[in-house]
Amino acid sequence: MKNILIYGASGHAKMIVDIVQKTNYYKMKGYIDSFKTINQVVFGYSILGNLDHLPDLIDKFNIEGIVIAIGDNFTRKEVYHKIKTIAPDLEFVVIIHPSAIVASDVLIGEGSVIMANTVINAQAKIGRFCILNSSSILGHESIMADFSSLASRATLAGNVCIGVGSAVCLSSTIIQNISIGDNTVIGAGSLVLKDIGSNKTAYGAPVRVIKDRAPNTKYLGKKN
Repeated sequence: MKNILIYGASGHAKMIVDIVQKTNYYKMKGYIDSFKTINQVVFGYSILGNLDHLPDLIDKFNIEGIVIAIGDNFTRKEVYHKIKTIAPDLEFVVIIHPSAIVASDVLIGEGSVIMANTVINAQAKIGRFCILNSSSILGHESIMADFSSLASRATLAGNVCIGVGSAVCLSSTIIQNISIGDNTVIGAGSLVLKDIGSNKTAYGAPVRVIKDRAPNTKYLGKKN
């Protein structure tokens, strides 16, 4: 059983810890977090240090893998590059809740997290460091590019393509054969009936583009 760390100690991290405990594939040793106090206990595990401490923690606890528990797609990408620079040989593990339904031929990239009751259908492809949150659905032959995410109850039909760093928010629905560009956010409760380009904020039923956005624009929370 591989010893792992989780980067980040938020609510998203608690969900990942729960999966680790349920699957028993990895042994959780603690968190690293750049904003919380060292030795603070979160959901039963201690914060062991920040990124500067990572090399020492790898040696001390025989760490073989890590999960990035950051919900924001752009921030997760930034953290990945920092960790890769500090610890280039550290494995980014895939975390899959035991209740998820994943077709046998689905491809899942390193560092991705599949939450409870997710359904991933035949020949779907999930890139690196993606998040599929609780009860989301990824249709057959659909593609999620690296660092993209589906929020809880987001539903994608077949042959949908989601670009790098893009986010489909709570309870949104995307019909078949639709493409979403890079770094685009589809707002909560949207119905997507047409393609949406890159670097856009779009929402509504039916969806419409509201404004342009930069890749690092925050989108999780009450204000976009």
